Amino acid sequence: MTKLSLPHITLPKITLPEISLPQIHSIDLTSVDLSKLNPAALLNNSVVKQATEIGYTAVGFAVLGVQKAQVRRRELIDSFKQSRNTAQ
Repeated sequence: MTKLSLPHITLPKITLPEISLPQIHSIDLTSVDLSKLNPAALLNNSVVKQATEIGYTAVGFAVLGVQKAQVRRRELIDSFKQSRNTAQ
C-alpha cells in the first residue's frame, strides 16, 4: 500500500477586534398583557407574510437540490456500471 504524503499548510493567525455590546441588566415585562394580542392581526402583517413566503421558497429550493443530487448520483452509478460492463 502506497503512503500518500500531503504538504503541511500553515494558515496565518487571524485576530478579530473585540466588540463591546451594551449590557441589559433586566427587562420589566410585568406590564405586558398577552391577552390583548390578536393572532389574526399578526398573520395579516405583510412582513410576516413575506418571511413565510421566503421560508417556503427556501425549503422548496432545498428539496429541488436534494432531488437533483439524487438523480445525478443515480446517473453516475449507471454510467460506472456501463463502463465496467464494457471494460469486461
